[in-house]
Amino acid sequence: MNFCPKCGTSVKAGTRFCPNCGFDLQVKGATSTPAASAPVQSAPQPQVQPQAQPQPQPQVQFQQQATMAAPMPQAAGNGAIDYQSNLGLFGAFSEYMKEYVKFDGRMSRANYWWAYLAISIISVIALILSYAMGSFLLTNVVVLLFLVPSYSSMSRRLHDSNLSGGNIFWILLPVAGAIYLLVLLCKPADQQANRFG
Repeated sequence: MNFCPKCGTSVKAGTRFCPNCGFDLQVKGATSTPAASAPVQSAPQPQVQPQAQPQPQPQVQFQQQATMAAPMPQAAGNGAIDYQSNLGLFGAFSEYMKEYVKFDGRMSRANYWWAYLAISIISVIALILSYAMGSFLLTNVVVLLFLVPSYSSMSRRLHDSNLSGGNIFWILLPVAGAIYLLVLLCKPADQQANRFG
């Protein structure tokens, strides 16, 4: 019965590799005696380590590159993952109009305020045109057009901060309620998924 000079496991005579550590028993100088195993242990290690070290390094680098690159396409390809999306003025207004009556889900803080800016611009233009025409029919149409999506986007914006859409009703409380609702709408969003999406 022979012993592996690296780990000391008993091996059958004529076996090429140690069943425990995989050491090559046919290496010159590998013997079964404990006295001869000490020099052999130090000699094969430099041969095994240079071969083993270069292999994990590329794997680690590949894993790091994969983990850095993997979330980017997911965030870009799926809007549900990108909780901090910023579509700009036209993109946010487009999202605002597409999700006209959608009260569930989330809307990022940037998109909410971009859409609010677009609505404000349109409302001011409608008000100027109405004043020039001498009739406020156009202003009333614009107000009615944006009434429902204003509340649905407000609800989605509150959901983005993990707040209930019922907080919209704070607006019914004169002055203080409107100020409190404004503070809630300005709260930062949850960075990850919450109960609303």
